Amino acid sequence: MMRWVLIAVFWVLLVGGALLYECARDRSTVGAGYVAKELCSCIFVAGRGIDSCRPDIPPSMDRVEAELGEDRVRAFVPYLEQRIARYEPPYGCMLY
Repeated sequence: MMRWVLIAVFWVLLVGGALLYECARDRSTVGAGYVAKELCSCIFVAGRGIDSCRPDIPPSMDRVEAELGEDRVRAFVPYLEQRIARYEPPYGCMLY
């Protein structure tokens, strides 16, 4: 009887962990996309510096890191998700 209880607890923890991971990954996809697009538009379209653009990002998204490239911004949440916003001159910034 104890063996079946342990197996059931293991499966509940496994499924719960998988669902929690998927939820965190979905939220990090949206957050990284928002940060990448916002910084790309601020830097390449508005012509501002990255230091003046950083306060435009809400404090709840402080865990998202960003890297600036030649014509793109890569925003990522470590170990979960990344999004890239690229500057296309006639159109502005687009997410990839």
